[in-house]
Amino acid sequence: MSTELVVKDQKQRLIDSIRGWIHMDNLLENHCAQAANARTMRAKHETDAISLMKQMRLDKSTIQVSGASLTLQRKSAPASLTWTYLEKEIPAWAARSGLTVAQSQSLMKWLQEHREVKETESLKKNAQGPKQPVLQ
Repeated sequence: MSTELVVKDQKQRLIDSIRGWIHMDNLLENHCAQAANARTMRAKHETDAISLMKQMRLDKSTIQVSGASLTLQRKSAPASLTWTYLEKEIPAWAARSGLTVAQSQSLMKWLQEHREVKETESLKKNAQGPKQPVLQ
């Protein structure tokens, strides 16, 4: 195969990859928006249903619906471990543990300096005016 054909093939593959990426990116944007709306509506319906179940004293009942059963349950999950939380709690823990402020600040600094950072490459779509032809 000549060099010219190889370059032309690579160029076409790049064009196809970019078109495919843009198409999938647009689909994902739409699906993300739809999923966010669905989660919001589900949460509203859930809040309304829980409120009505409590008003009707059905909070300990099992409701059979569409081949499934619904019960009211209590869930607990630990909050996310954030830097804000660590910045607040490490000095408090250090004070109770007999460590100095300097030691707790040193620990926070060490954690921040040694925090894992992952770098990846990705395409970023920037909104702009009229569509420009791609590599033609």
